[in-house]
Amino acid sequence: MKFIDLTHSLRDGQASFPGDPPFRRTPHAVIGKDECNVSLLQIGTHQGTHLDALRHFMPEGLTTEEMPLEWFYGPATVLRIPKGPKEDITVDDFRAFEERLTPGARVLYETGWHRRFREPDFFTDYPSMTEEAAAYVAGRGVRLLGMDTPTPGRHACAVHQALQRDPFRVVIVEALANLDALPDQFTFIGFPLKLEGGDGSPIRAVALCP
Repeated sequence: MKFIDLTHSLRDGQASFPGDPPFRRTPHAVIGKDECNVSLLQIGTHQGTHLDALRHFMPEGLTTEEMPLEWFYGPATVLRIPKGPKEDITVDDFRAFEERLTPGARVLYETGWHRRFREPDFFTDYPSMTEEAAAYVAGRGVRLLGMDTPTPGRHACAVHQALQRDPFRVVIVEALANLDALPDQFTFIGFPLKLEGGDGSPIRAVALCP
């Protein structure tokens, strides 16, 4: 068995989704001046590789500490859906993999966009799920949907709600890395911080592979 890291590193000053808080790591204590090293973090709940709690777009949705732990761990598959800047990800793109879109499935899709994580257009020109594609995936009963883009769709509210409203409640994992290194089948691991009232959380996403 081997681990594949699916998480982008957090770097002081890195870009955030437009409108989100910037990420900062500053020294609070430093060996030499102090007895130990301690850093002060400023970070949004949707920074870097992260997951969306159901509370993100729905006032009554479950928060990070309320979502069951088993939602974030288990057998998973990756779908290869190569796309260029601003291209749509459609129902037909997912229908080609419908045998993998089963009730309770954990599914990641790779567009190739993860390679542009540090590029200026990462948060502006990403491939985007259509609302119809989001409704199709949710209707298949998928438990977790992960992606290498910073968000599933340009029409953020409509696409998130299509995936996460009752009874679907799909866990959305965004800005994954290294999806091109995955075999078709693996175990996904990606737990959020136990943040009371949390609308999302950075995670350390990992694949455990045969």
